[in-house]
Amino acid sequence: MLLNGIEAVTDSKIMDLSPKEIISQSKTYNLVHALQFKALFGIDKLSAFKASPKELQLANDFYKEFEEYKVDKEPAEEYELIQHWAEDLNLDQYFELISEKGFRANSTRNDIDQLLSAIENDPFELETHDPKKEREMQKFQASQTTETNMAVVMYMVDALQFFETQSQENIKSIAFEIAFLGTHGFNPQKEGYKLSSIPGKTFSGYHILAYYYISWALALPEKLHELQLPFDKEYEMAKQMNSN
Repeated sequence: MLLNGIEAVTDSKIMDLSPKEIISQSKTYNLVHALQFKALFGIDKLSAFKASPKELQLANDFYKEFEEYKVDKEPAEEYELIQHWAEDLNLDQYFELISEKGFRANSTRNDIDQLLSAIENDPFELETHDPKKEREMQKFQASQTTETNMAVVMYMVDALQFFETQSQENIKSIAFEIAFLGTHGFNPQKEGYKLSSIPGKTFSGYHILAYYYISWALALPEKLHELQLPFDKEYEMAKQMNSN
């Protein structure tokens, strides 16, 4: 299997016919196999893959994550590795992991009932366990420094001033729309977010996150912590600036 893996990513004919990105992704996965082979049998075939430093580093990161999991692995946790590695290689868009129980459900009616029940109980997926979404949130939170994000502060001041003219019902409606829009997460670096409840206004990533935080802080403060947005300091500063 290991020799087949080497041939699959180094053979000249295969290299000519296959997209470079696919070769690189396959090579990374095969390098993980080679790392395990080396650990089990002491035979090092890593150089045969002719891998780039980036591919080799990524494979080492994957194998290190595997070693961390295997120490105290819970049942079915190996599927998290499948998801994590696919996300890092930009392959997660090509598949979806679902529970076997859900897959084997025979009744379409029951599936629809379960879906409707889930939407009714948690319409904004604030309490839904979504490994991919949770991992993206962890990455986002880790990327935020301990310093105050002044861009978010200014966007929050803008939000506070806007919501001063809105009724509580309108604020709640906007909060819900932002939550629906952000069901699969917001990208702080993305531009072009729009809300039907605020026509004519286009939001950047941090701008929509600021409105997200403020709308829930004003309309649904008891649920604010469930958003997991690390902007408490920014909110306090924005309130002070807005009151001056």
